[in-house]
Amino acid sequence: MADMFIAVGHNGQRLSSDNGADWKNSQVGKEGETWRALAFGNGVFAAVGTFGGRNIMAATVDGVSWKNSSNESKYSRYYRGIVFGNGQFIAFGGDAVTVGLAKPFVSTSGDGAQWSELKEISGKSIIRRAAAGNGWFVGVGDRGRRAFSKDGLEWFDVANAKPIDTLIDVCFGNGTFVGVGLHGLRMTTKNGSTWSEPQRGNEGEHLNSIVFADGRFVAVGAGATYLSWEGEKWERKENKDAPLTCAFGKGVFVGTNWKGRLWRSTDGVAWAQVFQCENHLEAVAFGGA
Repeated sequence: MADMFIAVGHNGQRLSSDNGADWKNSQVGKEGETWRALAFGNGVFAAVGTFGGRNIMAATVDGVSWKNSSNESKYSRYYRGIVFGNGQFIAFGGDAVTVGLAKPFVSTSGDGAQWSELKEISGKSIIRRAAAGNGWFVGVGDRGRRAFSKDGLEWFDVANAKPIDTLIDVCFGNGTFVGVGLHGLRMTTKNGSTWSEPQRGNEGEHLNSIVFADGRFVAVGAGATYLSWEGEKWERKENKDAPLTCAFGKGVFVGTNWKGRLWRSTDGVAWAQVFQCENHLEAVAFGGA
């Protein structure tokens, strides 16, 4: 049934849209219940988040009915990101506060509702965003962390990664992974282990989200959107009111920004606010039938 956008966020907020402009099925949960990440796969939207000392997980096929579960986080082992690949969802997390001792972990699920136990992985910093393609998973995270995995369970870090090269988001398209981040940073890789030299933009022009849309990469940042067919040569276009996270589907981009605002664009450059809910939205995803 999935052929829609879904957005999730604070206080259990969840809502859906068929076209990115008209939003419906708004639901809220308990105060303090925060959905932090969202992904689509196998006809299912899966969301992960936190509530008190627990991780929370939920799945839906229609944006109306959700299957929920939870596990113990011990107030430090929290979910922060999610990706779908190789027929399963993989959630990432760890202790984002303790520098150098984050104890990063992964957890897996086939249906987005029932999840495996937390499995600790290598690395000193957590992974926050990841993409799947070319038979690989590629993740990016805190303090410049770049990591790669074949199965999503055993991860290897890129050597000598620098905090100045911190990537905020990563996506896959045209046989290439593209990561974007601080001050217009852009880097590419085929398998997560060997990366291109960094390209940088303007000071403070952080690229917060990247999607592969209609055959090209669209990196959306604070003040500018970067467009590229292959991830090496880029066209910079100034934007205004750009969202912090975005998704692409049905020919349109949909993004979220503080507080509870949903934005829509046909090119990733010119954005218009289409909806605002009471609670802040952390993530948005598109699922195609």
